Amino acid sequence: MTEAAVVKIHHTIEQLRAMHSNVHGSQEQKWIQDRIADDELKQIVLKLSIIAFHILSALEKNELTGIELAEKLCVTRGGITRAAKKLSQYQLIKMNKHPDNRKNIYYALTDRGRQIALVHDKMHDSVKKSIVGSLTAKYSKAELEMVAEFLEDLYKLEKQFN
Repeated sequence: MTEAAVVKIHHTIEQLRAMHSNVHGSQEQKWIQDRIADDELKQIVLKLSIIAFHILSALEKNELTGIELAEKLCVTRGGITRAAKKLSQYQLIKMNKHPDNRKNIYYALTDRGRQIALVHDKMHDSVKKSIVGSLTAKYSKAELEMVAEFLEDLYKLEKQFN
C-alpha cells in the first residue's frame, strides 16, 4: 500500500508539471491574458513560455545577466538565451552591455515587459493565497510539514537522475 501511495503522489506531480509546462495556452497564460488591457500584449502573452514570464518577474528590481537569471531561475543559460531573444523581439526586455564589462549581456525590463511582469506576480500571489487557504483549512500543520518534507526528499531523489 505504501508503494502505491508513493506512485500515486509521483503521478500527480507529473500531471501538475504537464499542466504547467504546456508551451502555449497554459492556465498561467490565460490568467495573465484575461487581466491585461492592451490587445497587442494579450496576443504576445500567448506566445511566451513560462520561463519567459519568470524572467520578466526576475528583472523587476534590477537588470541581470543571463548567468544570474539562469542561477536565480534554476534553468540553463541556453534556456535563458532563447527566452530572452523572444522577449527582446516583442520589446518586453532590452539587452545591453556595460562600458566597463563588454563581455556580459545585461537584461532589463521595458515598460511593456513590466506590465506583464506585474500581472504575472499578481497571478502567483492569487494562486498562493488560494492554495494556502484551501490546504490549511483541510490539513494540520504537522500534515503539511510532512508533505513538504516528502516533496523535498522526492526532489532530491529526482535531481540525482538529471
